[in-house]
Amino acid sequence: MTSHIHQEFWCPRVRLYFDLFLKNPKSLQHLLLFGPPGSGKTTSAEWLVSEIWKQQKALMCISMNAADERSLEAIRQKIFPFLRASWCSLQTVQDAPRFIILDECETLTEAAQLSLQTILDRDPKDVCMILICNSQSRIHPKLRQRLLRIRYDPSSSSSSSSSSSSTTAYQEISRGDLRLPHKQTESDERLWFYLNHHPAQLSDFLKTNQADLSTLLTELLLLANALHLLDKDLLDQINACMPLLHAGVEWTRSYTLVARIIQTFRQKFEAPASL
Repeated sequence: MTSHIHQEFWCPRVRLYFDLFLKNPKSLQHLLLFGPPGSGKTTSAEWLVSEIWKQQKALMCISMNAADERSLEAIRQKIFPFLRASWCSLQTVQDAPRFIILDECETLTEAAQLSLQTILDRDPKDVCMILICNSQSRIHPKLRQRLLRIRYDPSSSSSSSSSSSSTTAYQEISRGDLRLPHKQTESDERLWFYLNHHPAQLSDFLKTNQADLSTLLTELLLLANALHLLDKDLLDQINACMPLLHAGVEWTRSYTLVARIIQTFRQKFEAPASL
């Protein structure tokens, strides 16, 4: 089962991403968090680092507010010494990256923004950069194209009901249709499996899972779309398989096709971020 992020002011999209990052820090990419003030951008970034590094957070993360330190010199004096420091023993035990958080980064000068490219050249499994801003349009295009961009929606009302405050990745893939809440536990378990399974577990999963194969493909389609992994290759595989399932193709063949699609999704999820 996934561990849920119980923060009522984070939209389901954000909960989905940060739930995945926490369960598998190796899935982290350099991030651009953007959206209106008060939508939880800084809180979620700090929360993620705290959850991963616990008491070592002060050693493994540097956080700057670019509105106060806008210049190239500030970047050189504070960030690059942090990069030169080595904490390999801690990273080996935790198997997670160090973090650089730059809040209000749209206020950085152009030279300061472009200097960050050398950091983005580093593997996010070693050092993960998190840029935070209100509007991504003020971030230099050379940076934007190299970052996983996560949009934040305006914060929900503090008077939200308990049902709306406990939404998870299930709400994202169900498009908000919670008419069958008793299915959420099963769906969450499948989401965990798609992202974390060992190939040897795939056969047992498909044989024992309660949902039909069409449901599995629909979940994979929506999850891939939410994570920006839905490319032509994966979409073509799903589109080719769906009609066969509806036509009642022999189970062994159907199982093979669905297993191949799940493996394709997992490979795309684990693939390094493209520049």
